[in-house]
Amino acid sequence: MSKPVEFVRQARRVRTEAALIDAFETVLIRDGAGNVTVQAIAKEAGVAKTLIYKYFDGIEGLIKTWAGEREIFLPLNELFPEPEEAAKMLHDDPYEFAKMQILKQAEHMRNHPVYIELCLAELSGSGPVVDALLALRQQRNEAESNALGENLDGSAMPMLMPMMLMPAAVTYLAMRARKSPLYAGMVQLDTDEGWDSMMAAVKQVLDLIGLSAQMAELATADQQQLARNLQDNISRIKQQDKDATSDKESA
Repeated sequence: MSKPVEFVRQARRVRTEAALIDAFETVLIRDGAGNVTVQAIAKEAGVAKTLIYKYFDGIEGLIKTWAGEREIFLPLNELFPEPEEAAKMLHDDPYEFAKMQILKQAEHMRNHPVYIELCLAELSGSGPVVDALLALRQQRNEAESNALGENLDGSAMPMLMPMMLMPAAVTYLAMRARKSPLYAGMVQLDTDEGWDSMMAAVKQVLDLIGLSAQMAELATADQQQLARNLQDNISRIKQQDKDATSDKESA
């Protein structure tokens, strides 16, 4: 086979693969995971369905390739810009850590309708498409845990479990914003104003959960240890002030 002919065939394959990937996403967003089929994807792309098997070894392979090319989840380098600092925050201030991650994820959901379809797929039973989408979620959860060197399923930080209810609330709001945007008869979730008002409420709830949890910890803590911690903090602040004054005098 001559090089020009091989080049043409390769270029045709690249175009066809791209068309199938785009078609999968179109059908997923338009019709939902339960209606994604090989026939529907091929029809949308305008190609023979056999090419899905030839190029991707089936719909599962197509979904895997699609996931690698699309920003389904918030990129890890945006979720954890400094993984070591994030891991430290998880232990030093777990409530602030959880709040930051939840609000970042909420903004991503707001701007990525494909993610909403992934969430909806989790509620729609099983099948090759749903199972493949759920596998993406599991891989993402593992990637987040690996990035921090911590298990983020709640077992490592049981006190964070009340906060873990909030992503479910945010996901519901994001799904409503896409499918049925009028919430509580007065908030239009598909507008910036409506969404921002609900996110402000979510942030307030997260702050209250963190505050109440910290107060509960104080109520059951060793009072002598708390006094020692307080004294240590006072000493640390005094030393910082002393060092700052010394630096100014030196300058």
